[in-house]
Amino acid sequence: MKINGTDLQSVLNVYQSNQAQAKQTQAEDRSQEATETVVQQDRLDLSQQGQAIADAQRAIAAVPDVRESLVEEIRNQVENGTYTVDQQKAAEGILRESMVNQAAMA
Repeated sequence: MKINGTDLQSVLNVYQSNQAQAKQTQAEDRSQEATETVVQQDRLDLSQQGQAIADAQRAIAAVPDVRESLVEEIRNQVENGTYTVDQQKAAEGILRESMVNQAAMA
């Protein structure tokens, strides 16, 4: 192929245009890769059972460890001398706790 002087300039223009487009495409690709890298984040998906467990844990955490109203009521009864121990309930509680402990050890 023979390239004349005027054709040479048009070939150079096409070459330069292609080079510029290639650089722009590379820059866009890098920009898109960087954007995709930023957009991608770690994610945690819990199963329904896992979500139920997490909900239960939050509910338990929201319940106070000590029932202040009950403690105050018993404190007042002890101070007034009106507190009485239900021996039957106490014995049942001791037995129930003992059985739970034995089952846990088995």
